[in-house]
Order: sequence, then structure tokens, then C-alpha cells
Amino acid sequence: MATVLNKDVIRESTEKHDDRNISVTLGDDQTIKMKLKGMKSGDVSIGIKTLYHQLCGCEGEESIPAPKTVTYSRKESVRYVAPDPKVAKTILNDLRSQNAISGLDIPTLVKFDGIIKSLLDFYK
Repeated sequence: MATVLNKDVIRESTEKHDDRNISVTLGDDQTIKMKLKGMKSGDVSIGIKTLYHQLCGCEGEESIPAPKTVTYSRKESVRYVAPDPKVAKTILNDLRSQNAISGLDIPTLVKFDGIIKSLLDFYK
């Protein structure tokens, strides 16, 4: 006896792609979603009924709506680019001068100034 799919069921596959396991979610909205474990984006999804009809080759039946396309979304990774030291020093000096006249309480002002100073020392 099978259990009705009325809440999401998430399982991790033993199959790997790019050295990552594939996470499979059977959704309560009657879809199958797959993504690589540890990734926040790059998931693919397809309706359970659509997938069944594609696999069995019975898409021509009248009572079955035309299959939807598989959706895929992937967020391009952003690579870190080190800032130009001259620009960084200029920005940090401006930030430090604004901090000095900001009206913060003394303990907070001193802590923030120490952080800015350590970054300025890093760019020397």
C-alpha cells in the first residue's frame, strides 16, 4: 500500500554529478525537483504526470494535457575580484572620516575605527 503524496519527500541519490550527490524532492504540488546537493540554485523540475506520460509514450491521449517543458534555472557564480589598493584606501579613508563625525557612542566609534584601521594597514 502506497502513501499519498501530500507533503514534500526529500531523498539523496547515490548517483553523482560533478562529484555531488543529487537531491530529489517529490513535492506535494505533484512535481519532481532535482538539484545537486549543497547548491542553492541549478534545480530542475517536472510534473509527475508529465514525466510518466513522456516515459510511457502515451502523450497522445485526449484526457492528458500536452506535456510541459522541463524548467531549469542556474545562477551564475560570481567570482571575487580584488579591489584596486588605491581605490580601497580612498574609500576606507572616507569611511573613517565619516565615522569620526558620525555621533556614535565612543565604544562603538573606537571599535569601528579599529576595524577600518586594520583594513587600511592591509592595503599599505
